Amino acid sequence: MLDPNGPLPPTVYWRRRAMALAVALTVALLIGWSLTLLFGGKSDPEASERLPAQAAPAAEKQPAADKPTAQPEACPDSALRVVAEAGRPEFKAGEKISLSMVVTNTGPAPCVRDLNRVHREIEVLGADDRHVWSSSDCFVESTNEKPVLEPGQSARNDIVWSGLTSTPDCGPDRKRVQPGEYKAVAKLAEITSEPVPFKVVPGR
Repeated sequence: MLDPNGPLPPTVYWRRRAMALAVALTVALLIGWSLTLLFGGKSDPEASERLPAQAAPAAEKQPAADKPTAQPEACPDSALRVVAEAGRPEFKAGEKISLSMVVTNTGPAPCVRDLNRVHREIEVLGADDRHVWSSSDCFVESTNEKPVLEPGQSARNDIVWSGLTSTPDCGPDRKRVQPGEYKAVAKLAEITSEPVPFKVVPGR
């Protein structure tokens, strides 16, 4: 079978056999490559197992449970400054007079102060320190005011005085204050401010 027989020279027959063999090998390689693409294209098992872990989003941190905020302690009297203010240094007789109380935390830490209306008072005194008027005369009211005062923070309360006298027993005999020198004093429980002077001058 290996010896070529025929009318042509032997080299011709060997050349034809070599070409046929090369074609057969090429076809076999193409068939094998196609089968590999169809049935051998699976991913690396280890790689596919790692993928979900790599692609999974980072676990969200659970919010910490809200801890109750500690309420600051009550402001001691020594940590407070109480100041009285007059809206102007002079007022005309017959006009309303604006007065204020300012409470400031002078301590190093936040604190809570009870500023209930029953604890606050602005008193007006005459030049001879006689009682002329008070925001607590004939006035009964309770309020829920307990602000947290940061260091250096102030709480302010403004009032408008009609300019009429009053007495602690709420007597009916109220008179218009006369021109002269007066002073306002602010009080918060046991704390009393320095007096602030102002004048009532004759009106036109």
